[in-house]
Amino acid sequence: MSGSKPDILWAPHHVDRFVVCDSELSLYHIDSAVSSELKAGSLRLSEETTATLLSINSDTPYMKCVAWYPKYDPECLLAVGQANGRVVLTSLGQDHNSKSKDLIGKEFVPKHARQCNTLAWNPLDSNWLAAGLDKHRADFSVLIWDISSKYAPETTVATEKVRLSAGDPEAGRQNDACLSLCWLPRDQKLLLAGMHRNLAIFDLRNTSQKIFVNTKAVQGVTVDPYFHDRVASFYEGQVAIWDLRKFEKPVLTLTEQPKPLTKVAWCPTRTGLLATLTRDSNIIRLYDMQHTPTPIGDETEPTIIERSVQPCENYIASFAWHPTSQNRMVVVTPNRTMSDFTVFERISLAWSPVTSLMWACGRHLYECTEEGKANSLEKDIATKMRLRALSRYGLDTEQVWRNHLLAGNEDPQLKSLWYTLHYILYFTVYTEDMDQKLTGNKGPLVYAGIKSIVKSSLG
Repeated sequence: MSGSKPDILWAPHHVDRFVVCDSELSLYHIDSAVSSELKAGSLRLSEETTATLLSINSDTPYMKCVAWYPKYDPECLLAVGQANGRVVLTSLGQDHNSKSKDLIGKEFVPKHARQCNTLAWNPLDSNWLAAGLDKHRADFSVLIWDISSKYAPETTVATEKVRLSAGDPEAGRQNDACLSLCWLPRDQKLLLAGMHRNLAIFDLRNTSQKIFVNTKAVQGVTVDPYFHDRVASFYEGQVAIWDLRKFEKPVLTLTEQPKPLTKVAWCPTRTGLLATLTRDSNIIRLYDMQHTPTPIGDETEPTIIERSVQPCENYIASFAWHPTSQNRMVVVTPNRTMSDFTVFERISLAWSPVTSLMWACGRHLYECTEEGKANSLEKDIATKMRLRALSRYGLDTEQVWRNHLLAGNEDPQLKSLWYTLHYILYFTVYTEDMDQKLTGNKGPLVYAGIKSIVKSSLG
């Protein structure tokens, strides 16, 4: 979240719910539009979908970042990071039997107040919540809280957190601000942090061991859900793609945009599809890295196919991929207007040798073939030619008239043609001797050309 612009988050386990957050949290339920008329209180998102406001939470002012609890919870539990560094657990549900009801309202407070920039739940050990804070000369900038501890909240600071730093406090160095966080799926004990001047990987089993790489691209760190060694981050108008197995430098830097980036997100339902959004833009740029070689060689340049989509006319404040619907996202504008949008895949076409048409779109394959029971007169000429060739059409030279049967015996003009050819051949081949004896005779009428038949005595 930046300033007062709204952000949007899709519920990880409620495929029909999302939350919009700016000065307050608003929970929406998305539904199919069964008719053109909107229900009272519903918002039109697309021709097929509408959204209904379920609840509003205004209990957490000065929000700077929000993270949705990764486990299923009917209460819609969220962590909110505030401008004073506090992390508050709050809810958007009404289920008093929820297992997490004791967590609602719990606060985690740093020793020294400063802004909380980012939050990240551990996807496997969901009791762990990492918070990234602005720098302070006397405290760490990355804190990891155990939300399930039985200690009272006021004692939490001393007993329930792991402290991580990109600097060395004991040597008197200041800690860098933490701008983004991401747990690495390949190991639940590894945390990737975007610090002020570098990316750092912390191992919680030994917090003194850290892997660093100096870079300006420390914002929005996010792991490709299909390739856990591939990470994206950004700075200003550039996106850096990293391979954690070769963490010395980016394997790819995407084209610099004229305006600063505000969000970068991998598609959860599509391999290697990265969406980016710049400030004051109604365009979402897509980078297709599906064909990137894996593993990436030292001299190999990954193949990127770049596209742009325009979900709405107004500027886009934020977007969120749907967790399960393929290539689907919801976008929100600064004035909270929302649109439900599906990114259509490029369509690949292929003709088969037998005239069938096949095309691929996303995960679907479509085949277009002529129905087998269709009348032969309605079939495509290429189909007719193939079927006739299979039946050895035109190759019966003994009884030429039978070739119309090989063609299907459904075209009277074709039948007339082959009978005509039969008679022509009969009188030219089988009665050759007879014709020679009839010297001066014009021959049978069937063999006469059309000009001789219709030519009148008047010319």
